Amino acid sequence: MEINIGIIGGMGPKATNQFLDRITELTDAANDQEHVRYILYSDPAIPDRIGAYFNGTKSPVDAINKGIDFLERNGITTIAIPCNTAHIWFSEFKAGVNLLNMVDLTVKAILDSGYKHPGFLATTATIKSRLYIKNLEEAGISAIIPEQEDTVMQAVKLVKLGEISRAKATLKPVVKELEDNGSDSIIMACTEIPVILNREDTELPLIDSDRILAEKIILSAGKRLKPYNK
Repeated sequence: MEINIGIIGGMGPKATNQFLDRITELTDAANDQEHVRYILYSDPAIPDRIGAYFNGTKSPVDAINKGIDFLERNGITTIAIPCNTAHIWFSEFKAGVNLLNMVDLTVKAILDSGYKHPGFLATTATIKSRLYIKNLEEAGISAIIPEQEDTVMQAVKLVKLGEISRAKATLKPVVKELEDNGSDSIIMACTEIPVILNREDTELPLIDSDRILAEKIILSAGKRLKPYNK
């Protein structure tokens, strides 16, 4: 069987590793051969998405399209980009292959869940671009943005530095704020967030964009998902 799944990673490396682990953990496989076959194109040198959005620094588009070209030349027909903020430029990515849109997939999961007031954890660029918020508002869903947006960014940066314990402690008061402000769930709309937030950290249901994209990859590869106890 040919490999038809490609992943563009490196945004950031720790989040990419978690995403690959997710694919392995969520695949219902009895042996090595039943797992997903994919090609990873990992480029940590892809320009910073936050700087590109707020400060007009170099756009990530050319670097990501270079990755798409590489994967397409190697026979890949379905590509995932596990970085929510990068999806701000989704319309500029080359469309010669099936490019999975993790934002659209996550919004659909939110709509299907029935939650009406999800807390929203994301980078400042994802929030300000209204990448998720616009679609949610059109569906009558009021996402709750934490006042401590800068604290979320601090936690994300600590994950990128590999300081996981500090990142987890930094994010904790933001989660408490969302719990206290009436959130009925939490959207993890940044791939660094699942590295430091899990079901043991809050009683609120977690809507995990990272997991949702990993599940789509597994199904796109013709594999089975493990049963999931939400």
